[in-house]
Amino acid sequence: MSGQSSSSKNEARVPLSLVFISLGLVILLAVTAVWILIPTTMPRGVYTAVNSLLPQELMIPTPAAVAVLPTQAPKPTVDEAVLVSDALLDNEESNGGNVMTLAEALQQGPRAGEPTRIVIPHINLDAPVKAIGATPIQSGGQTYYQWLVPNEFVAGWHDNSAPLGQPGNTVLNGHHNVYGEVFRDIVDLEVGDEVIVYDANQAYRYQVTDKEIMLERDQPLEVRLQNAQWIAPTDDERVTLVTCWPYTDNSHRLIVVAKPVTVGRATR
Repeated sequence: MSGQSSSSKNEARVPLSLVFISLGLVILLAVTAVWILIPTTMPRGVYTAVNSLLPQELMIPTPAAVAVLPTQAPKPTVDEAVLVSDALLDNEESNGGNVMTLAEALQQGPRAGEPTRIVIPHINLDAPVKAIGATPIQSGGQTYYQWLVPNEFVAGWHDNSAPLGQPGNTVLNGHHNVYGEVFRDIVDLEVGDEVIVYDANQAYRYQVTDKEIMLERDQPLEVRLQNAQWIAPTDDERVTLVTCWPYTDNSHRLIVVAKPVTVGRATR
């Protein structure tokens, strides 16, 4: 009778062992699936939740914070730029032209004669100047170029116009009723008023010699091209300021021309 009882207990233990073995296999498979299937970009909170269900020796290592990709291409270091630019020096297609490395350009800053600041005491104007370019426009099957205007309290130097201190027309433009209104008050300038323009090294002094207000809006192309002659290259040295007029509208073009101060001529 006792032999039968022992045999029954042994038979009962076998299914229980199988249960534990099966449970171990399930845990092992689950851990394997976690390692294989979970992406490395899974939020750190999910790792914490999974780890809370596992014994310490089976915990999944929490990955480092995911790197954020830059929204813009990274800029080369100065050394990289030097290597790339120096390589161009040996390029036969460079036609022997001067090649400047980025490091040299950064050290050089604005060129001599490149306007960086304008001061007009009579209207209390003191503003920075930066180089600007032009955008092409189509009219009558022809391509013309319209100069951009800085959308801030900055005067724009037409980058193909003359540098300061050299023969030619140095052209500066600016808004008069939006974006800081840098040229709002140049309409109040009169002949003889002083205009001071700086480059990186020195100040250049001029006096107003001309002021013109010309109808621009809805004018034929011929009239607009004639108006544009005020910003064309010249043989003499001058600074030309360009904006729109009047303040409540932009129907006209306002031009102020200033030429170098003549020795012995009084300034205001």
